[in-house]
Amino acid sequence: MLTQNLPEFWENLYIEHKDYWNLGKATPALLDFFNNPLCPQTGRVLVPGAGFGYDAEAWAKRGHEVLAVDFAPTAVDELDRISRRLENFKSLDLDLFELNPKNPKKGGQQFDIVYDYCTFTGIHPGRRDECFEVWQKMLKDDGVVIAFFYPFLNGNTLQGPPHPTSEGELMARLGGIFDVVERVAVNDSIPARKGKEEIWILKKAAE
Repeated sequence: MLTQNLPEFWENLYIEHKDYWNLGKATPALLDFFNNPLCPQTGRVLVPGAGFGYDAEAWAKRGHEVLAVDFAPTAVDELDRISRRLENFKSLDLDLFELNPKNPKKGGQQFDIVYDYCTFTGIHPGRRDECFEVWQKMLKDDGVVIAFFYPFLNGNTLQGPPHPTSEGELMARLGGIFDVVERVAVNDSIPARKGKEEIWILKKAAE
């Protein structure tokens, strides 16, 4: 049985047109967040688990240098198409857990911004601590993580992916790795996600 740890799991969903997370456009909540004073105006952006790259492309069109990462072949093809169209957009065919700021073939640098929408809740829940560790090592010391957590549900055990998370779980996992700078309400959720998502802005924990 395939698990979400494997590119084949996601590729099958694309082939079977079960990519229910795919809006066919940039997430409205992200476009709205671009107008928030808390959203950085400049900086290099890393988008792990970028999918078809709509959100990553939105960051690039805003003027940021972007690296979009995915490992499902259909998604990688879409990211490659965007990279040929936009000079400030790069794509990388890689399992996000293999990202390494010291390896030129696996990211090769740290970023000002790590952006996540649904990747944290899409991965196997047993790898959530590992995901935070990847964000931490790929982020500059003065950088920020901008994470849209969905489904953000306290006390709910819906099947996934995406797998729900909660305030309690996040605070327990973030301790010693990231500090929460701000929690921002989502003003422009699509109807199915309304009331089930939050934006968390994180910085590396003070030593």
